Amino acid sequence: MSTILIVLLLVIGVVVATSVALGRNAYEVESAPDTEYLELEGSWIRYNVIGGGPPVLLVHGWLSSSSIWEQLAPRLAQRFTVYTLDLVGFGESDKPLSGYGVRNGSRLLYAFCAHFGLTRTGVIGHDLGGAMAVKLAADHPDIVGRLVLVAIPADEDQIDLPTALWLATLPVVGPISYTLGRALRPLRKLWMRPFVADPADLTEEVVEDAGRSTPAAASQTLAISRREIARGRLARQARIIKTPMLLIAGEDDQIVDPQAVGVWGGSVDQAEVCLLDDCGHLPMIERTTEFNAQVLAFLTGDARYLEYVETPPETEEENGAESFAQDGEAPRGQAPVGSPEESADSVLPDQGPDDLDVEPREDRPNEDRPNVFRKRGGSYSKEDGGEDAEQPESSLGDGRRGDERPRRSPQDSDVIPQLPEDLFDWPEPRDEYRPRERPKAGYPEESEPDEPEEPSRS
Repeated sequence: MSTILIVLLLVIGVVVATSVALGRNAYEVESAPDTEYLELEGSWIRYNVIGGGPPVLLVHGWLSSSSIWEQLAPRLAQRFTVYTLDLVGFGESDKPLSGYGVRNGSRLLYAFCAHFGLTRTGVIGHDLGGAMAVKLAADHPDIVGRLVLVAIPADEDQIDLPTALWLATLPVVGPISYTLGRALRPLRKLWMRPFVADPADLTEEVVEDAGRSTPAAASQTLAISRREIARGRLARQARIIKTPMLLIAGEDDQIVDPQAVGVWGGSVDQAEVCLLDDCGHLPMIERTTEFNAQVLAFLTGDARYLEYVETPPETEEENGAESFAQDGEAPRGQAPVGSPEESADSVLPDQGPDDLDVEPREDRPNEDRPNVFRKRGGSYSKEDGGEDAEQPESSLGDGRRGDERPRRSPQDSDVIPQLPEDLFDWPEPRDEYRPRERPKAGYPEESEPDEPEEPSRS
């Protein structure tokens, strides 16, 4: 009996010693090129800048890196200057033993923006990176111009990790479990499987990013952040934010409760909420086209981005190929090959966005459109876009359907009169000259003195 007890104590001692040793691991960048790394808050940060135009900052979440924005960043770069970075403890940045959490992350973002002189910046944050962006907008309102929050928790109870990943965050067994996950790809894949609704959407980059951190960075970032957002502390602080905000979440998110968008939306005055069907915790990967369209429409104010989404392959095969084979016409939504409409009507009139390279939105079934909610009178109501009946075209002539975001209707004063053939032969003005009536007796006008009376002839 004593031998078994001694062996058990030895095993426990080895486990504790191994856990402490692994938990003290840190990582420092050995060679830091000036064009790729920046020293902020005592750590080397990996960053990237592409595009040109107004600034947009992309902030990744927990167990992730800037590679999660590889689909969104090039699209934004056509209109904006896009800044991406790997937060401390993740990706290819330094991984010290301490300095994690929402507050420290917000200080890092502020130092990053101050280094590049960024003001009125559009900030897009995912997961706990979104919480850091909220803290940045609340503490430094001059830095953030527009805010996009993706799958961000409003309270610690809204975070639910799978069992295998939860073990990697525990005090004693966590460092050992996380180290095993870094060495074994199947274990990392088991960690990240609940992050997406469809297993086919789980990319190799997401699985690899989950193992690029350290036990200290992974556990402390989650533990400290959960304490900082507990009891809605950060959500209450967000009430002072006056910048427009877009909240995006997947309806099938198993990591962060999708109902968290209601808490954030109720904390600010200018908030829009978008819930994506059949989407998990990574909408930028699972629903790339719709996610990019929502972000671009919000940042640019151009609703035409919402009219273009990717057409499902089965829809093209059933409705397009069969129609072409039977009737000899082009698939639905496309002009016949060689026709004048192919080059003339395929582009929207006065098209502003130059990167709309996907199928028209009106060719998709109505049930595939993203659920967009707007705050009206303190509550959220879904936009009416699910009717099967054909909606009339917009009076602006830009190809929008009647169920899309409404635009201001032109007033009489906005209508420009049609130019006549003879530029010197202008029509009569709409407001014809009318002689001014004399004021009534007892109420003379100061600006129009009374006419002198003619002297009477005697």
